[in-house]
Amino acid sequence: VPVRNAWYLLLYAWDLVHWKGRWQAQAEAAPNLLGLLARVLVDSTRDLLRGQLGRSFGETRDEISGVRGRIDFSASLKRLSFEGGRAVCAFPVLSIDTLRNRVLRATLECLVGDPRLVVGAKREVVTELQHELRAAVRAMEGVTPIRLEAGHFNRIQLGPSDRAYTLPLNVCRLIYDLAMPTEQAGDRGLAALSRDEIGFPNLFERFVRNFCRCHMAGCSVKAESLKWPGDSHSALVPAMVTDITVEHPGPPARRLVIDTKYYKAALVAKQGGAEKLVSAHLYQIYTYLRTQEEHGARFRTASGMLLYPTTGVSLDEQLLVQGHRIQVATIDLAGDWQGIEERLASLVESSLDAA
Repeated sequence: VPVRNAWYLLLYAWDLVHWKGRWQAQAEAAPNLLGLLARVLVDSTRDLLRGQLGRSFGETRDEISGVRGRIDFSASLKRLSFEGGRAVCAFPVLSIDTLRNRVLRATLECLVGDPRLVVGAKREVVTELQHELRAAVRAMEGVTPIRLEAGHFNRIQLGPSDRAYTLPLNVCRLIYDLAMPTEQAGDRGLAALSRDEIGFPNLFERFVRNFCRCHMAGCSVKAESLKWPGDSHSALVPAMVTDITVEHPGPPARRLVIDTKYYKAALVAKQGGAEKLVSAHLYQIYTYLRTQEEHGARFRTASGMLLYPTTGVSLDEQLLVQGHRIQVATIDLAGDWQGIEERLASLVESSLDAA
């Protein structure tokens, strides 16, 4: 998967597709993913600094004249503060020294000396980027340097007013994940992104779902929990959750269930025989469609799609099974991004129309 396409996948998955055009030139020219992420982080941090870094109340402790907040009697007595008309107090202060800002600063500092930035890049480009990284760190004076840990990201909470932090913090998390060791040769960043531990299968699923939300006007798009027919309430029955369900209100109402499969190949051959579709994948989409027929007309005619990414062989197979049209298709993630979007839109629209 080329760097530019990995970047576009991430923007869709993060629901930040409105940023797609801003770094398009850098995405096309970036020699490695980490260099592109560093550029995005520098620019988005600069945007934060032009406005105002987010602040929050934190407790500080200081010796002051008079009283503010809570008096620390033990510390005041040790320092003999009361004799001079002063007291050691603990009181809330609005500060930029927040966890989210600490994570930003720590990531910027890590990038300054990261040797992976120079892989495949021109020396002058790397020098300029490192200069901007250092400038961003200096501009965050007052933010405590920390050693990044995975738990830091889990503790960050963003509200509706924190939209400006969404992109830089997502980039920080990905940069942290890219620091994981990998035994694969080549671009360590892109190799790490492709590992299941980081979740490329989930990334592909989220990309397709958010793409449908952006481009399928008037449609409801969601991951959907399905109920097994009948009265069985056994705790041993597995849950059925679609990757993407697309519903058009009509008339007529139409329904499409998409199951994304991040596999090296959409076809398999057993014992030297001819290549076939993966039976387990077909059974899964078949179950999603047939078990819901009792819920109404749009369920009885719903379409299904098995969608695979590929960097080589193209596949577009149509099946008609007991009134349900099932499409098995691939998208070439190594191709031109505009072509990827056109291909995906065409697949979804044609399958929805057939429902």
